[in-house]
Amino acid sequence: MEIPNFKDILSKLSVFKNKALLIPVVIFMLGLLLFIPTQLMSTRLIAQVEDESVTKGFNKVRSLLKSSVSEEELNNKKAQLDTRIKDANQIALLAKQTTQRQLLNNNIFDVNDPNSLPGLVFLQFGKEFIGGIDKMIAGANAGDCPTQAELNREIDKSGVKSRSMMGMGMDAMYESRITEAPRPGGQMRTPTPGEAFLPTGPRIMSELEKVVVDQISRKRAEGISFYVTPTELAGYTFWQGYDINVQKIQAVEDCWYYQLAYWVIEDVFQTINSMNSGHENVLIAPVKRLERLNFNIKSEFAFMRRGSFGNKANENDDRPKYVISSDKETMLSEPCTGRYCDDNIDVIHFNLVCIVNTKDFMPFMKELCSAKEHQYIDESGQTHTYKHNQISIIESKIYSVDKEDYNNAYYVYGDGGIVELDLICEYVLKKEGYEHLKPESIKTALLGEGN
Repeated sequence: MEIPNFKDILSKLSVFKNKALLIPVVIFMLGLLLFIPTQLMSTRLIAQVEDESVTKGFNKVRSLLKSSVSEEELNNKKAQLDTRIKDANQIALLAKQTTQRQLLNNNIFDVNDPNSLPGLVFLQFGKEFIGGIDKMIAGANAGDCPTQAELNREIDKSGVKSRSMMGMGMDAMYESRITEAPRPGGQMRTPTPGEAFLPTGPRIMSELEKVVVDQISRKRAEGISFYVTPTELAGYTFWQGYDINVQKIQAVEDCWYYQLAYWVIEDVFQTINSMNSGHENVLIAPVKRLERLNFNIKSEFAFMRRGSFGNKANENDDRPKYVISSDKETMLSEPCTGRYCDDNIDVIHFNLVCIVNTKDFMPFMKELCSAKEHQYIDESGQTHTYKHNQISIIESKIYSVDKEDYNNAYYVYGDGGIVELDLICEYVLKKEGYEHLKPESIKTALLGEGN
């Protein structure tokens, strides 16, 4: 085969003899030279895209399609989410309902101007407070031990005669008064000088009288569920002698704070009733006696026994106090819960002292902190049954009890060991449930104390 002579070919291409056509031809040749590697690179890029992007993307989509949820499963997931939202809303509603409690008197806290209230409305509140506690005591079949007046009447009825003090000198009469007095089980105690034991005058109990006293005391224990003295419950004595000659704003505040106290007392009675349910009387009941319930440390002895922390009793002020973090005078104990009044809750402290069976003090504490039911009547007059769980124990002390001690005279507790349970508790109120009822003067005072 003959090889072409490129020189001849080029000599015949006269195009290069024309300088005007030379530049386009050069450009064409350069484009042709660039086109070939570009095509090669484009082919490689396409292959790479297909391999790394399209193929992988397709595989990923195919994998997602395999793991995708069905429409039925999606609907189930949505239902679960709706349930959780509903539960959250229900929890918020239940928290609000804990403090939607029935008021003793609706006519006091629904008015904006306390000065427009008649003075008798405060006395009516006091009557409802005392009547409510009396009703709780009667409903629980509780009561106090026999009084000396009751014992004296029964002794007189029995025809039992005591040794006469007539004809004795004054010194002998006085001596007899300070050396002997009745006690449960026929025992005797040494009282303070000048103390009178029986209303009819100085006398020494005979053995027959002691038997009568024991029988009367035991009969009382057999007829009640537990011992309680209403005057040892905060507010009872306060409202018995309430003087309405106070500023009406002060009277409204008194009613408000003792309304809180009343709710606490209700919960304590519910606790004892639950503990003593199914037990016939004091002799076999787990809770023997509700000694006191108050909102400060009641006595100097109790104050010293607990240490010097907390607010000490003031005769005229045993009402609840809102616990403010910056004010230890409002506390009965440093709260281990770390809860104080804030934008969402109010907190108060109370002191509860009970006598219980030795083996039942832990179940009692558990029951005290358990959920309880309450009735609430809304604005339309409809009655609702709600639950609340507002009590936490922040301090507890347990003391042994001497059944023959003077403080237990005429109290019969039955067989077995007993202890005195002394508790400091906090009571939490959800503001959302009752803030609209709170008197403005109290809101203002709390706002100032919180700053």
